[in-house]
Amino acid sequence: MIYDDADLYDAHYLAYRDDLPFYTRLAADVGSPVLELGAGTGRVTEALARAGHRVVAVERSAAMLARARSRLAGAGLLDSVRLVEGDMRDLSLPERFSLVIAPFNTLMHAYTLDDQDRTMGVVAAHLDNAGVFAFDLYVPRFGPLGVVRREPELGTRAPTGDALREDVFLVQTVDALAQLVTTTYLHDAVAADGTVRRRVSELTQRYYTRFEVERLCRAAGFRLDVYGGFDRSRYSEASPLMVCLARPDRRA
Repeated sequence: MIYDDADLYDAHYLAYRDDLPFYTRLAADVGSPVLELGAGTGRVTEALARAGHRVVAVERSAAMLARARSRLAGAGLLDSVRLVEGDMRDLSLPERFSLVIAPFNTLMHAYTLDDQDRTMGVVAAHLDNAGVFAFDLYVPRFGPLGVVRREPELGTRAPTGDALREDVFLVQTVDALAQLVTTTYLHDAVAADGTVRRRVSELTQRYYTRFEVERLCRAAGFRLDVYGGFDRSRYSEASPLMVCLARPDRRA
């Protein structure tokens, strides 16, 4: 799984910045502390800490959490962040939060209805009565399935080690009944003599439809606003993302 290789994960996603202004502005509006579910290698965590927010960052993968710790230590931000190795389905912390976030498709790792219900229960148990739960999901529109394709936007910006260039390819398969998409990444480092060193990793995600997300939140006692992007634009048929803000429904 890609989360077992922090180097490979960062090579793919370190340059992704689209969501950072959204989550940092939201934290400025709502206030600290922030509970982050699925912190990964600390990309969003670092941005929040740099903006002056206190963060409790939860991550299940020990490899990813170690990279997050190294990143935050290098930036001098560890005093602002508490890193917790844990599962978002079973988390139990002694405090409540003004803001809970699950950025960058984190909820797509809640594969079953039971996983989803347990995760939403954790969110409800840790959120202040006036708090906000924010998350984003990609809209399930896939490219050609079962076909290896090159992804020029992924990968490191410059070759590392003795590599002349680094290329990323992927192939996707979909289990429509389970609503699961599995992406296999092929990360090729090509040396000057033509030798190719390939690393392979997999990522399985459970995709959602628009009203399925609303029903999930409503069942957990939240009212939901869905936007079509991090600029809070109107959600439409063409939107690539579901950017979601959920609040406890006091009418329930």
